[in-house]
Amino acid sequence: MDDIRATPIEKVADKMGIRVVRHKALCPFHEDRHPSLHFKNNRFKCFACGASGDVIDLVQRYLNVEFKEAVEWIGEAPPPPGGGISCPPDTPAALLNPPPGGRGAVDIEYLSTLIARPVINAEAAHFLYDERKIDPRVVKWCGLTSISEPMPCWRWGKAFYDAPSLLIPYRDLDGRLLSVQGRYMGKEEKPRFRFPRGSHVGMYNKPVIRRLKSGDELWITEGPSDCWAMLSAGYKAVAIPSATSLTRADIALLRDGLPEGVSLHMYPDNDEPGMRLFEDLKRWFPELQGHVLPEGCKDFGEAWRIRN
Repeated sequence: MDDIRATPIEKVADKMGIRVVRHKALCPFHEDRHPSLHFKNNRFKCFACGASGDVIDLVQRYLNVEFKEAVEWIGEAPPPPGGGISCPPDTPAALLNPPPGGRGAVDIEYLSTLIARPVINAEAAHFLYDERKIDPRVVKWCGLTSISEPMPCWRWGKAFYDAPSLLIPYRDLDGRLLSVQGRYMGKEEKPRFRFPRGSHVGMYNKPVIRRLKSGDELWITEGPSDCWAMLSAGYKAVAIPSATSLTRADIALLRDGLPEGVSLHMYPDNDEPGMRLFEDLKRWFPELQGHVLPEGCKDFGEAWRIRN
């Protein structure tokens, strides 16, 4: 058992799709915009929600499995597609997430059936329409759906997505499904956001780029909910939750793959981490234009809710 507990926790986190950069990651156990999950001495601790433990605890909690299953998974888990890739510590974005596919990839066929007939249950309707003021047309465009009972992410697997949850499809530029993120909306202490193991999705709402034309503005937000707010306001938008979530393909797309004359814009979150993300992205996209949120608003989603 000691050898299992000695397994490098950051490598295990990476295998589960938790992207670790400089010993920090976005915490999957609550709504986390800026890395609050820290790794030290082969243990993890979130300084926001308090989740903590060793490598076995991390696997148990993230994969929602029993102790024995977690131990077996650690001992047998294959490496992530493309292998673990590290970056220089001064690089603002690891930006090396390999594309999905190959052995150990997510079960796209099953996930496609899970989201094939979108249903917005009462919890999702309250979250999207009452709390976030999202336009129903945006919900339809993004293919959002919800579940009222726990569901697996593999056709033969046990329950992975807790209920009630909002299911958020991530697609490539041409609309092909990459993975589905679960956003738990219940009141119990459970992981708020979850991706199936092996997910490498990069930027959110890539299909909108196909709708850009010369002279358009493309707005970068920090997460799907802010992206939905931006779309509801009539802007064309994508979401980049953190600089480390970008892929090489995303960088190439934003640098060289946009129609001529398209400009990049962003409302950085009104806090230090938000400004840090903006500065990180500026290093990759010097032409990115920053804008100031209304006074008292933390992010664009809040500004949109106040306006409506």
